[in-house]
Amino acid sequence: MSNVLLSISGHDRPGIVRDVAESMLHLKANIEDSSMTALRGRFTMMLIVKLPEDRSIGELKAALAELEQRTRLTVQSQVISDEEASCQAQEPDHVITVHGADTVGIVHAVTNALASLNVAIVDVSTQSRESDEGDVYLMVLEVAASDQSEAMQAALKNVAGDLDIDIDVHQLDDAVL
Repeated sequence: MSNVLLSISGHDRPGIVRDVAESMLHLKANIEDSSMTALRGRFTMMLIVKLPEDRSIGELKAALAELEQRTRLTVQSQVISDEEASCQAQEPDHVITVHGADTVGIVHAVTNALASLNVAIVDVSTQSRESDEGDVYLMVLEVAASDQSEAMQAALKNVAGDLDIDIDVHQLDDAVL
């Protein structure tokens, strides 16, 4: 069996997920993992799919070309090893929220502080919004901090002070998820 990472993007519209899932169904490919989002009228998704033994990469590429032609989506594919495909994502143990005036460098400052402590970012979402007081920047990160919780909170407190933004760190409770 082949494992394939697909990156798909295009103008957002209803039915994109259905169209992609239908292409995978015709190949009997299993969608094992996925992440999808819409950003300013653009839709993007990443999927890890597993092809059955009786399907080839050539058949997948033909189906993806047909999908691109029919839907005007852009599709990239990359075969990945069984080892990569079976790798489990790190489980987040903290959620970090960032809120403040939109300025260049917020993402770098926050992620630099986390990287310096070897804190893994599992998921991140950012957004800039207009408000009566100017542009506001919002960021939410799910991280795997392990035993770095106190050091992470101290480092992010420094970042918040340097950039005059609010950063809150919340420990995830398995019972809530």
